[in-house]
Amino acid sequence: MEDKEEFLKEFGDYYGYPNGPKTIDEIRAAEFKRLEDTVYLDHAGATLYSESQMEAIFKDLTTSVYGNPHSQSDSSSATSDIVAEARRQVLDYCNASQKNYKCIFTSGATAALKLIGENFPWSCQSSFMYTMENHNSVLGIREYALSQGAAAFAVDIKEAVGQGGASGSPVTSVKISQLPVQRRNEAEVLEGELTGDAFNLFAFPSECNFSGLRFSLDLVNIVKQNAETILEGSPYSKGGWMVLIDAAKGCATQPPDLSLYPADFVVISFYKLFGYPTGLGALIVRNDAAKLLKKTYFGGGTVAASIADIDFVRRREGVEEHFEDGTISFLSIASIRHGFKIFSTLTASAMCRHTMALAMFLKKKLLALRHENGSSVCTLYGNRSLKVFSHDSGSIVSFNLKRPDGSWFGYREVEKLASLSGIQLRTGCFCNPGACAKYLGLSHSDLLSNLEAGHICWDDNDIINGKPTGAVRVSFGYMSTYEDAKKFIDFIKRSFVSMPSELEKGYLLRTKSIPYPHEGLENQLSRSGCYLKSITIYPIKSCAGFSVESWPLSSTGLQYDREWLLKSLTGEILTQKKAPEMSLINTFINLNQLMLSVESPRCKGKLQIKLDSDSYLCGKEELYMHNQRCEVQCYQNEINQWFSNAVGQPCTLVRCCHSQYCFSLSKNRSMGMCRNVDSRVNFANEAQFLLISEESVSDLNNRLCSNTQKRSGVATPYVNPMRFRPNLVISGGEPYAEDGWRNFKIGDTYFTSLGGCNRCQMINFYHQMGQVKKTNEPLATLASYRRVKGKILFGILLRYDSGDKAVLDTNSWLNVRDEVYLNSE
Repeated sequence: MEDKEEFLKEFGDYYGYPNGPKTIDEIRAAEFKRLEDTVYLDHAGATLYSESQMEAIFKDLTTSVYGNPHSQSDSSSATSDIVAEARRQVLDYCNASQKNYKCIFTSGATAALKLIGENFPWSCQSSFMYTMENHNSVLGIREYALSQGAAAFAVDIKEAVGQGGASGSPVTSVKISQLPVQRRNEAEVLEGELTGDAFNLFAFPSECNFSGLRFSLDLVNIVKQNAETILEGSPYSKGGWMVLIDAAKGCATQPPDLSLYPADFVVISFYKLFGYPTGLGALIVRNDAAKLLKKTYFGGGTVAASIADIDFVRRREGVEEHFEDGTISFLSIASIRHGFKIFSTLTASAMCRHTMALAMFLKKKLLALRHENGSSVCTLYGNRSLKVFSHDSGSIVSFNLKRPDGSWFGYREVEKLASLSGIQLRTGCFCNPGACAKYLGLSHSDLLSNLEAGHICWDDNDIINGKPTGAVRVSFGYMSTYEDAKKFIDFIKRSFVSMPSELEKGYLLRTKSIPYPHEGLENQLSRSGCYLKSITIYPIKSCAGFSVESWPLSSTGLQYDREWLLKSLTGEILTQKKAPEMSLINTFINLNQLMLSVESPRCKGKLQIKLDSDSYLCGKEELYMHNQRCEVQCYQNEINQWFSNAVGQPCTLVRCCHSQYCFSLSKNRSMGMCRNVDSRVNFANEAQFLLISEESVSDLNNRLCSNTQKRSGVATPYVNPMRFRPNLVISGGEPYAEDGWRNFKIGDTYFTSLGGCNRCQMINFYHQMGQVKKTNEPLATLASYRRVKGKILFGILLRYDSGDKAVLDTNSWLNVRDEVYLNSE
């Protein structure tokens, strides 16, 4: 409470709607009960709808009859009236005169931008100018411009930040740096031949969705009236300029006032405004700009008349009906008035102050964080000012985190740990490559080398060559609270600040053991006090396994282990992450009968597949897994239908018959793929074997028990070793002693450790009364003490080590109760 009182002293005039009909606490309690255990901080991606909003929409749709507006019936007329009122509300929200502007409904902000790009009057004398900080959906307009011979170039605006008045900042206060001009048809026009007859387009966001930086809307008048001046006489500044504002993000808290800043085009996304409906956007267009757009296609509702068998069409003259091809999403349009009702109650200015207060508070707290050695924890992007009354920053806080040694935490690590703590946020570049490159200091060569290294949007490659490839983004909405921000700050402190040492918390793997030659190995081994407690084989990837007393080894590990997998009809490999029902499929292999038996609670009969018979097979195909190719055998429809019923979706069973990829330990002791090591695997993700220590599991359970005792009324989530899907479980020794093992022997079989196993959400699935449930444990607890540079490690990955033998002894077996021998050096 003391912290909140301090917060309210500084931000109380802006936070929580002090002059509104309801306080923020009342709004959360009444309208967002579903957020009780969730901290939602991705409002820039999609904000949340309120309960009363959806209740009003449901009541409206269940008590009214709305017909297709392309008709003359009473129900259709009612729809037309609702649509007309919705257009008016959109224009009013941006203070746009119905005399000068029209509202065109689209399937989203991207569709609105596409409409502009494909219908703009481009010519070889046109220019498309856009700020570096722009969404990909804006950059896509460049394709239309370049394909028509126009020039395109980005600009970096250094000083036009901060909301000015109508009189605006003087032109001299704006410094625009023009970046290289892009052109595809150079031969068509020389720079010296450019005239002033062309139409040009300038695009900028009202608020950058990467940094939260707000651009001054004075840019509208400056570019339209003084383009040649601010571009310092560039030949590409000539002609008439039209201005596009991407308000998809900024409109939620600060809609552009088009009576003061008469932009030609403004795009809006409604789910970013009030959460629902999705799939609906709007293009606000000036009438004179609309007349210049050159539309080719015509669809239903856009023509006054057409003749099918001759080239004749007469288009409708109204701007909206000219551009809205087909039937508009009229039920979604009918829903937006219920969202605007919330906005009229709270007011956009109050929502702006509320979200800005939270953003400023979070920025201050993040900047103040220090590691034990005094080094800064957080690097903020686009942080112009920390004054709450500053208007150059919106509701977004974008940043990356550093370790005490100055290296970066990966943003995906932050996102994964946040999710385990019930915090939802966004990471990456947020479809804004220009802002991402600008703030992260990524050159063109960096971006291209990252692509060559395999990095694409939405992947896990968050650090390449020591540099972040994206950032962490927190964004607040009108219903966000101080408690949301506080929980996030506490999460950052708990997870990333002043990391305890290895001795205190056991974060790092023990690395005392070193590789040793096989010659004279027997003299270097000593008893570890550990023995093999259980052996488990998982014939079908991600399905349940079976335990045995002894089992033969093969060149790929335990014989038949993960030799089969299920894939969808689209080729996607199925795992428990996307098909949790797979864990209910039980398997067993009878070595004497060479028979695979499979059972599922969803299927009446047991499926049996003879391992040495081709009668079930129907050919071979290639499968790509981990970017590697392997040849697989396919099964007949009868077998595939059984598994489709068991999983609950169409799928096919395949068997590995040839693998060309392997894994080995790289020089820095991290897991990597290679092809020059004789270590074949079937369909296991990383290695031939996974080993778990019973003592390590016991230590984890003690920690789980300790954590749950702190939270009254929460049952202790006891974890069985089988939750981790190990092949080998050992007993004896100290917890996590296996971390330090490099080369060792179990019974008569030699193994090499490839390092720790990186755990994922899969270990959070468990069975309860025949159903698959999911919690955030044990991964959340493991993350608190078993985290190493973004990986949560538990158990070790192994490969069979043949030593100086040319091939594996096919008579080798592992047996329960075999002793474990370690290197004595």
